[in-house]
Amino acid sequence: MVITPAHMLSICLSACLLLVSVGCGGDGKMEVQGVATFNGQPIEKGYVELAPVGGVGQFASADIQDGKFTLRTSPGLRQVKITAQRKIGETAPTERIPNPEPIYFQYLPAEFNSASQLQKDIQGGTLTLDLEGDELQPQKLSGSDLQRKTRQGATRR
Repeated sequence: MVITPAHMLSICLSACLLLVSVGCGGDGKMEVQGVATFNGQPIEKGYVELAPVGGVGQFASADIQDGKFTLRTSPGLRQVKITAQRKIGETAPTERIPNPEPIYFQYLPAEFNSASQLQKDIQGGTLTLDLEGDELQPQKLSGSDLQRKTRQGATRR
């Protein structure tokens, strides 16, 4: 079989139509721009997860950076879980890990993550999560725990 320019054009057009129908939003999902605050302040670093209520559908999740996130999800009622992290220190340099690494603490109460009952009806556009509550505090370490953590390379600053 000889492939003529007309055959090539037909093949290219068919391939383009296939790509457009499969790859450009044909999955029923929409982009959602989100804003997440806790007690009026943007969540600097965190994570948001949307789970389908009733267990039918797909999960969607995104990192929160400076109070903003973007994700793709199907429309409908979703259970929302949010975590937020704050830097509370750095690891001490060691021979094995010469550069200090940040130590983060998850400060949102369980009512917004592990025990979340928060639900939102997602229909596209903007999702605003204005959370209010008592911030969790890092636990004070006992003397022996502090010594153990120090030997493991953790320091608070």
